[in-house]
Amino acid sequence: MITYSVTDLRQKTSDVIATAMADGYVHIIQNSKPKVAVVDSEYLSALQEAYENQLDVEEFDRVKDDPPFISLDEYLTKHPLE
Repeated sequence: MITYSVTDLRQKTSDVIATAMADGYVHIIQNSKPKVAVVDSEYLSALQEAYENQLDVEEFDRVKDDPPFISLDEYLTKHPLE
């Protein structure tokens, strides 16, 4: 994990950004604890797309065993109104 302090971020902003762009992200620490991350924009977009894809897979897994959809006309053919 590549880390910079808040002071580093203030004093070496260009270096922090360059490292984030090269490695995808860096952590910014404050009081010896990771607080935030500086993330390359392309890396963030890829993460967001992967997350959305994962949500799609989870939604598919959730509904794949649901009964199949049938149209109203098909239902009425099988179950006519009396």
